[in-house]
Amino acid sequence: MRLHNLKDAGSLMPQWATACLLNVAFLALYTVAVYRFDAKPSSYVASSCTAAILLSLVLALCLLVRDIVNAKTGEVAHAVSKGAVTGLNLSWAITCVAFLCYIGWAPVSEYVASNAGVVVSGIGAFAMVGVGYFIATPNTKGTPTDTQSAQSMSIAPGFKPTLVQQPSFQVTMADLTRLMAHQAGRAIGYSGSNVLFDDSFSLDLDVNDRVARVYSNTNLIHSEEFMNWRLHMLMMGSAAESVLVGSSSQAALDDLTSFDDLASRYLTLRMDRTFNATPINMHEAQIKASRIAMLRKSVYDRCHATCADNRQTLADLVKLMRTRNVLTYGDIRAHLERVKTPEGFPVARFDDSEILKKALLAFDDHQEVTMEGAFQNTTGSDQVETFDDALTEQMDAEQEFTRPCDRTDPANEVQSGSYTNVHKLLA
Repeated sequence: MRLHNLKDAGSLMPQWATACLLNVAFLALYTVAVYRFDAKPSSYVASSCTAAILLSLVLALCLLVRDIVNAKTGEVAHAVSKGAVTGLNLSWAITCVAFLCYIGWAPVSEYVASNAGVVVSGIGAFAMVGVGYFIATPNTKGTPTDTQSAQSMSIAPGFKPTLVQQPSFQVTMADLTRLMAHQAGRAIGYSGSNVLFDDSFSLDLDVNDRVARVYSNTNLIHSEEFMNWRLHMLMMGSAAESVLVGSSSQAALDDLTSFDDLASRYLTLRMDRTFNATPINMHEAQIKASRIAMLRKSVYDRCHATCADNRQTLADLVKLMRTRNVLTYGDIRAHLERVKTPEGFPVARFDDSEILKKALLAFDDHQEVTMEGAFQNTTGSDQVETFDDALTEQMDAEQEFTRPCDRTDPANEVQSGSYTNVHKLLA
């Protein structure tokens, strides 16, 4: 006899099977008690028990309909199972209470009538014991612990890092060598980028907690091209680990999980707009999974080829990380200049035609106003004329680098007034 088959069959039963069996069992017991039990309760109690059972069946049906109506697209089957289990559990619980009340009402009422003093004394004793226990019981509610108590001397209570202070990429693992391999792979992924600045980019390796973090401002940009670069960065760590160590580890699991979510958003932003991020049936769900899988394979192959071509650079970065825990862009600039990326590998860049070009890259260095040599070998009216000519030439030179001034602008009125005051003082 294969008794383990019974166990396997029980695990294959639907979730609502147990609740349904209990409901049928208590309904059968209540029916037997109505027709076979001698010590029947009063007509009011019997009517109440029957009405409670019927009402429980109605409530079970309402719960089932509610879960079906509130179910999201593609989760109707799960909602039917959940609603059936909830409704049947409520039904058999109410039926059980009604059955116990039906068979126990008459004996209990007779005992209370014949021993009223004992019952009242017992109720009073239990009430006093309950009140005393409530008063004497200490408060078991724990006080919230401060998770940053070790940093209370340097960080104010309630301190929360801003978006810039949060790591763009992070990986945790016990093996320090594999952790450095992940960090080195992500470092070479920044090659050719124009988002690297010494004050806003760093590679942080926490040896005690075995955590590697990459801090930068790149997580502030969510364009399609930048998402494509972030998809590659999520794979660079595991690709570098595979090239240097020869195998992959659990450190890449978080990156792979984040990859699927980011890939879904990236495919939604594509120009063709053919990707459905929220499939409504199994066919669309299979299409979504296949497109994400194809994108993951393509990105990983490109990252693995990049790491294989730059194996020596990865090894040098790992050696550098063994001696220094925090590396800025200035520390790894020489290594990034040696990186050779294959064709098609994305580069992290700002929209330099708008933000970076106007704010950081476009800068006109014009000559400052100076008084040097203006009053040499001149006296009286010559000094006034010399200063007037120098100031006029300076203003003409500045107009070549700026747009024409608007007369209605308050700032221009202030500048014109200041220029007139200078002539008055010199006169």
